[in-house]
Amino acid sequence: MKKIVLVAAIMAAIIAVRMVLSVCLSEQAAVVFCGVAAGSLFFYFILKQTRNKLNASK
Repeated sequence: MKKIVLVAAIMAAIIAVRMVLSVCLSEQAAVVFCGVAAGSLFFYFILKQTRNKLNASK
């Protein structure tokens, strides 16, 4: 449950940064940032989960 709240908070921060970037720079820069950040977050948690399972099985 704690991880779900953490991911939700990080996604809210990514959305907030995207809104600021779209006003300050451009919508295109905001979309690129959002895609990279969300993808990085996804792969980070996937790798973290697999690492935890590997450590638990040892």
